[in-house]
Amino acid sequence: MPKARKSSPPATPKRRSQARRQLTAQELSELAPIPETLRPGLDVLFVGINPGVVSGQKQLHFGNPQNYFWKGLFESELIPEAVRPEDGRRLSAEWNMSIVNLVQRTTPSTSDLSRREMRAAVPELCRKITSNPPRVVCFVGKGIYEAFVGHTGFALGLQDDVYDLGAELETQPEHLPPLRRPDSPSEAPFAYLFVMPSTSGRTAAYQNPEKRQYFCQLKYVRDCAARQPDSAPIDHARLAALGPQVRSRYFKRQ
Repeated sequence: MPKARKSSPPATPKRRSQARRQLTAQELSELAPIPETLRPGLDVLFVGINPGVVSGQKQLHFGNPQNYFWKGLFESELIPEAVRPEDGRRLSAEWNMSIVNLVQRTTPSTSDLSRREMRAAVPELCRKITSNPPRVVCFVGKGIYEAFVGHTGFALGLQDDVYDLGAELETQPEHLPPLRRPDSPSEAPFAYLFVMPSTSGRTAAYQNPEKRQYFCQLKYVRDCAARQPDSAPIDHARLAALGPQVRSRYFKRQ
């Protein structure tokens, strides 16, 4: 009896990752900054560090599908429905929040940004905040706030200092934002400052359930800020109850 022929295995298609070509430094430099929508009176102004390759190519804030940012907004009820990065314009148009980046240029990794470049971008960020006063400024990543204030002596969450919206930027020391305590004698308006972990999928120190708790804290701060001056100040005990109860060893405890 003749032996049965063995059928050859089907051809395996090339993996998408093999066909994907990395952009050259020249191509990265030619990517335009992601458009920003600013106006006075925003409930929250989010500050990202800079566009990654996916975001830069798509011209979308937090455009990588592995990024938790848009999911965090919905799961914390900062926005009433789930949206994709492609629908990001609704954040400003419908929910009175917006996004800017500290550094505008696109890089494969945030490690491609030097400390000097980040610090040099702080005055322009201050001009954006002062010219378009928001109620809350949220820094989406600990390293962004480190560059902003020039030190590491802070914990994640609501900061002790506020941004003084009445300060003259021209009188500020170079690269330092106008900060003050909320209970200082000044009656000038201010913006709360909030720091959360990076929402990038590469951030291993905090997982998404813990990141969501920071988004929940931010929602409480936003709601309190929107009601002031007609309501009681922020209840810090309630704020702490909304956040993570066990802090990662990578960050200073409150």
